[in-house]
Amino acid sequence: MSVQQHVIAGFVGSAPETREVNTANGPRTVTTMSVAVNNNRNRESAPTWYRVTMWNGLGKTVEQYVEKGDYVVVAGERLTVSVWTDRDDKPRATLELTANSVDFSANRRGASDSEPESDTPDNDMDIPF
Repeated sequence: MSVQQHVIAGFVGSAPETREVNTANGPRTVTTMSVAVNNNRNRESAPTWYRVTMWNGLGKTVEQYVEKGDYVVVAGERLTVSVWTDRDDKPRATLELTANSVDFSANRRGASDSEPESDTPDNDMDIPF
């Protein structure tokens, strides 16, 4: 048995969009978003863009909690490349990753930088050290 796993980490370039599609197994929901991955070695180069596709529950969760500009880590087993020609006859390519998981835990919405986190207990116990 062989397995391929692709992991990308980057910033969401467009808000996730969900739509219904009819499949042979009945209607399903599919969510898509774009993710820009920067080249850490050459910060002046343009980012690599991925179209990320998520199915059913994963997509609904991502649509609910992820916004444009959020940092995400996406893992998936299926990476496809589509080559096409634009209106100006320039060759183009699209990288599409079908996600198995999306980690957006680095985005702590509602957390304020002005609220310091305290490691001290909330009660008036004497600390012996």
